[in-house]
Amino acid sequence: MASLNALREIYSERRRTLLEEFWRATDVNLLLSGLTEAADELVRQLVEIRECHEHLCLIAIGGYGRRELYPCSDIDLLLIYSDAHRERAEKSATEVLHDLWDSKLLLGHQVWSVEALRELTLRDVEFVLALMDGRIVAGDAKLGREVLEDILPSFIRTHSRALIENIVDITEKRHASFRNTIYQLEPDVKESPGGLRDYLVGRWLCALSSSETTGPAISKTDVENAWGVLARLRIMLHLLRGREQNQLTHRMQEEIARKRGYSEDSLRDGVESLMMEYFLHARILHSVCLRAIRDAKGESNRAEDLDFHPDTTLNSVSDLLDVFLRSLDEKRGLSDRARARIAEALPIVSPTVSFPDLASRVKKLFKPRPGLYRTLTEMYEVGLLELLFPEFGSIKARVVRDFYHKYTVDEHSLLTIRNIEKLLTTKEHSDLRFRSLLLESSDSELLNIALLLHDIGKRSEGAHVNRGTAMAAKALRRFRLSTDDFETVLFLIRNHLAMSAVIFRRDLEDPQVISRFADLVNDPARLRLLTLMTYADIKAVAPGTLTDWKKDLLWQLYVSTYNKLTLGFGAQRIEEEDVGEKLLNHLPGDLDPGAFERFLEGFPRRYLSTVPPAEIYEHFRLATQLSPENPVQLRLIDRDGYYELCAVTPDRYYLFAKIVGLLSYFEMNILRGYGFSNRQSTVLDLFQFHDTREVFRINPGEKTRFLELLKQAIADEISVEKVLAGKEQSIIFRPVGPCFPPTVRFEEEFSRDYSILEIIAPDSIGLLYRIGREISGLRCNIELVLISTEGNKAVDVFYLSYQGKKLPAELRQQLKEAIIAAIG
Repeated sequence: MASLNALREIYSERRRTLLEEFWRATDVNLLLSGLTEAADELVRQLVEIRECHEHLCLIAIGGYGRRELYPCSDIDLLLIYSDAHRERAEKSATEVLHDLWDSKLLLGHQVWSVEALRELTLRDVEFVLALMDGRIVAGDAKLGREVLEDILPSFIRTHSRALIENIVDITEKRHASFRNTIYQLEPDVKESPGGLRDYLVGRWLCALSSSETTGPAISKTDVENAWGVLARLRIMLHLLRGREQNQLTHRMQEEIARKRGYSEDSLRDGVESLMMEYFLHARILHSVCLRAIRDAKGESNRAEDLDFHPDTTLNSVSDLLDVFLRSLDEKRGLSDRARARIAEALPIVSPTVSFPDLASRVKKLFKPRPGLYRTLTEMYEVGLLELLFPEFGSIKARVVRDFYHKYTVDEHSLLTIRNIEKLLTTKEHSDLRFRSLLLESSDSELLNIALLLHDIGKRSEGAHVNRGTAMAAKALRRFRLSTDDFETVLFLIRNHLAMSAVIFRRDLEDPQVISRFADLVNDPARLRLLTLMTYADIKAVAPGTLTDWKKDLLWQLYVSTYNKLTLGFGAQRIEEEDVGEKLLNHLPGDLDPGAFERFLEGFPRRYLSTVPPAEIYEHFRLATQLSPENPVQLRLIDRDGYYELCAVTPDRYYLFAKIVGLLSYFEMNILRGYGFSNRQSTVLDLFQFHDTREVFRINPGEKTRFLELLKQAIADEISVEKVLAGKEQSIIFRPVGPCFPPTVRFEEEFSRDYSILEIIAPDSIGLLYRIGREISGLRCNIELVLISTEGNKAVDVFYLSYQGKKLPAELRQQLKEAIIAAIG
């Protein structure tokens, strides 16, 4: 018999050989079974050395029991003894366990007597599930057989129904913790929906349930292949991190892509290819799990589900489409038997499809109503949606890695349709106005068709809108839609980013902006559909993306454009009225009318249209309190969902940079900023921002500290640059996600009075401070700033002037170079 040290060396060498072979061949089964056999052999040898094979049994359980031992997973052992040999067995168990620990094994163990195992209860459900995969490794086989062939089967027979209910409950809670979606940016390949745990759940429920699985069959080969893909990823994660790492983080995605041979130049393609592969196979395992849960709960073929007689014939694609239309009309889901029949019929009837004959059915299908998302998802799963729109199939499981979108491109598109569907029954106050637009639209089915196809251009890299529009045109021509319908759908797809670009990057108070956008839309009906499309698209990006603030901006653009389209230039006559007189008539008695008029002189008219009169009076109060001793007046208001900061001070450079610098220091998410100055050289800056980390709510004292620091910064008593330096250098606040070169460009045609500077750069603490510092350093005035963050990408738009006019070309170039250098 070899010595302990020799056994350990043999075990370590076998592991090394197996791991090296895996990187050459990436054979999952070879590695997992090989690691299992190496551990088995070591355990058997140690039991032999300790001569405890007659009174102690070692049973492999869990993944080790299934012969699926991952490189950094625990070796889960159950040590069994009889009470008659307790003392001797406990001594032997201690010796064996110490030998295993000394051998550097990652050990998970439990020690039970046979008698105690006979008292198992449902409180031990996780242990029972692990034991279901048990197998004898070493020791007294008679004890092991008593457990695996008598005690465990008896317990399962008695408690099978309760076990099933426990498994379903545990699984549904696990799925809920991941928002019930497989589409995680950084999925856990073991625990996420669609992960390896879902595969196990399907196996457990099938073993415990006497009913047969129904529904569209996923071949055993496809299921095992999907398991193999995820198992391979889990092995790679363990090997690359050297520990039990199951989360496919962004960093791990890049490392695995490199291991697959992708260079730094093609790394993005490699990561997106990797994640597409993951999602396609996670879908299969998730589907297996959900079907097993439905079967276990008796929900596979409920009486209320839509089914049809076995003799019913499905002779054409029209017949298949009619089944789904009936499902929608009757508000009933399809039974698993019905899905199976459709899946079987589809390959037979698809060669005879006549798209023009299906046009009316397709339009009817896409009419917004309850159940549409479910129906389209079912059609997608059986392949009918791809038959109708093969272009949509080109983005199947397509991942666009921008750290902003939460879902694959195809799922995002389907979710946009679900968002429209939800508007029909919404009770959210902020959504009711959009619901009214949907109810007013007579051609809303065209909106849903456009939503399905709006991102098909993302099947490959680069600008997707024009490519997607061309692909959509090809798809729509097959159905021979009317010219009006055809042009409306293409208009929506071609311009589906237009409203977002305006609300996040342009001044909605600028009449020229509204005028240009109205010229683009040129039709109130299309405006309604485009507004709904923008609403649904933003909301489907990720949970919480469409905030109430963004809804307000979108609605403001809709109303302004609608008024422009329907009222024409009539609205401009309001601008000719003496707003100043109206403000004077309602001026509070404690305020000086003459001083108030002087305060307003020089402010742009959009200040009067942007700010409510009550706020203007408060701003004037702040201005009256300015003095050499108090050169800064600040006002911080908690609005509904965001904060508004007003700063009034004599004109000074770097004011914007100092304010945004301190807002960044306190980790505020800046939404929008306005800068106004009057003829008395008084500057009034307004900032709207989100306290996303709830710093002010959790610690109200931070509000006071923020305002005090801001006063000191504006008065040049402290250096904002030094205040920010600590956070900028901290690893905690380093940007997350891939870096990319910044884009700095000027837009000179959109505004008559201002130069519009657009900056797209990796988001980071102090970014706006550095930009603002360069703008002020060249003596440019910031009239308005629009701030947006998309994942790790900051999109900031500045309306600038120089000596009351647009920036000259030389100054624009100088500023552009300075900002690029400052961003770094």
